[in-house]
Order: sequence, then C-alpha cells, then structure tokens
Amino acid sequence: EIHAGLNEWTLSEQTSAVLERVGTVLGEREGTGPDDDPLLRSHRRREFERGVEHGIERGVARGRMEELCRLAALKFDEDTARQLAALLESAGPDRLARAGSGIIECRTGPELLDLVAGQDARRE
Repeated sequence: EIHAGLNEWTLSEQTSAVLERVGTVLGEREGTGPDDDPLLRSHRRREFERGVEHGIERGVARGRMEELCRLAALKFDEDTARQLAALLESAGPDRLARAGSGIIECRTGPELLDLVAGQDARRE
C-alpha cells in the first residue's frame, strides 16, 4: 500500500488515508507528530495566525455593523435598522463607513437605505 501510495502522481483519497494511518502509527510508536517537521510546523503556525487575524477582522466588522444598526434604530426606527443589517451583512470597511456617514447625514430611514443600497450597486 505504501509503495503504491508513494508512486501515485496524484494521491487518491484512499491512498492518502492509508499514508495518514501509517504515519500516525509510526508517529505514536516513535513519539513524533506533524509538528516535529519544521515545514509543517511553520505552515500550521502561519495558517493559525492567518485564521486568528481573519476572525478578529470579522468580529470587528460585526461589531461595527451592530453599532450602526443600533444608531439607525435610535435615529430612525427598528425597521430601518433591520433593513440596514441585511444590507451590511457581508459589508467591507468602506461600505460600513458609508453607512455611518449616512446615519449622520440622512434625514429619513428610507434615504439612508437608498444611499447604502445605491452605493453598493455602483461601487461593490
């Protein structure tokens, strides 16, 4: 099995499972694991850090969106806030900033929603 797996040009799912099983058994027997390999260790660390950064960015954006919706509810009404939340669900920083400016500058909820939706269609 191992010989066939090491000679495949493209690893099949079945061969990959065999190699993983054998590697796990050998690692347990010798007291080693994937993090003992410097390349795998650095790759895992880099991907972990990238994931943490992405999670922080998403959390910050989510917090901004929730705060903007609270402000929209205070200035306009709950319905406007719910509709704004839908428009900002996957918003980037620029769209969030435009929505914030719109809450300050717009006089009505529909005007705010039109501004955010209109700019979404033109710029994003």
